[in-house]
Amino acid sequence: MADWLIVSGLTILSKVGCLPVEQSVPQPIEVDIALEMDLREVGKTDDLKKGVDYRKVCDVVRQVLERNSFKLLESAAYTIAHNLLQQFPKVQRVRIEVRKPHPPIPVPLQFASVRMELSRDEI
Repeated sequence: MADWLIVSGLTILSKVGCLPVEQSVPQPIEVDIALEMDLREVGKTDDLKKGVDYRKVCDVVRQVLERNSFKLLESAAYTIAHNLLQQFPKVQRVRIEVRKPHPPIPVPLQFASVRMELSRDEI
């Protein structure tokens, strides 16, 4: 399968980090999502019911990040990927990138990120 539904640049306020300030004040976390699934039938029929609504995908990601706090980007990425696979049975594989812009470290840094893939047979 080589079809992917992609959502890029989703930004959610969340508590992610090991420092006390990172756990006390939500900060913007950016997420890119790619969902591997068969898109041919939805493409042929123009029927959203045969695919996955990316608005619902964004809602799942938002709920995960707003309702939880994480010490590590890796934990946030895994939890998002796991939840997406549970919520959307048509999805076979999830590729997630979670970025933290300007993390509070003593050197100039645009962002830190984690990229992770999780497949249906791993949950």
